[in-house]
Amino acid sequence: MKTQLILLSALCLVQFPLHAQVTVAEPIATPANVVVVRPGTVVVQPMDPAATRRQLSMAPKVVIVTPATQAAGNTTQATRVYNAERGVVVVEDQGQSRELPYVMLPVLFEVGTARLLDNESRVALQQVADVILAVSKTEPGSVYDIEGHTSSDGPSAVNMDLSAARAKRVFEVLTQNYGIPASSLSAHGYGEIFPMYPNGNEAELQQDRRVLVVRTK
Repeated sequence: MKTQLILLSALCLVQFPLHAQVTVAEPIATPANVVVVRPGTVVVQPMDPAATRRQLSMAPKVVIVTPATQAAGNTTQATRVYNAERGVVVVEDQGQSRELPYVMLPVLFEVGTARLLDNESRVALQQVADVILAVSKTEPGSVYDIEGHTSSDGPSAVNMDLSAARAKRVFEVLTQNYGIPASSLSAHGYGEIFPMYPNGNEAELQQDRRVLVVRTK
């Protein structure tokens, strides 16, 4: 287990019943298919509601990938590319590429648990809930996925369970405390599958311990 407070910093749907929405995601890409584009320096900042609304107001984009641009031998397995500079995750599957805007949430959890640590974390969740409700008024039918991620520090099975539990906790707070319809959200844990900093130092590993809100529709 981690021996320090875990900072999940922030910026970035298929609809199922709650028990199906909150799942531990199975690995969907080999390490070779995981690409992260990140800025030279990651700065942890409080949530900016205006910037968050601008990001989540961006509709997902669909691009048809032509055979000439597809990687050889990689036309059937889905890939996910997290572009931290643009705040989008690019998902490519079956010749189709989707750009999904996301924000990272500045929330703290108690060490090794899914319990929110402090009032600042609750305020951040209320702020993102307000943004989702505001966007939903102007863009009915928008849907969001809560993604939990961890660093590679610790057993992978534990990381998978912890990331799912934290995504589920955020899902529960947003739906039960702040009135987000459950039909507008899903939640998944990805564990250490998609690191921002593979083999990073401790400061970089903290950046990998994160929760994202990804707009999928």
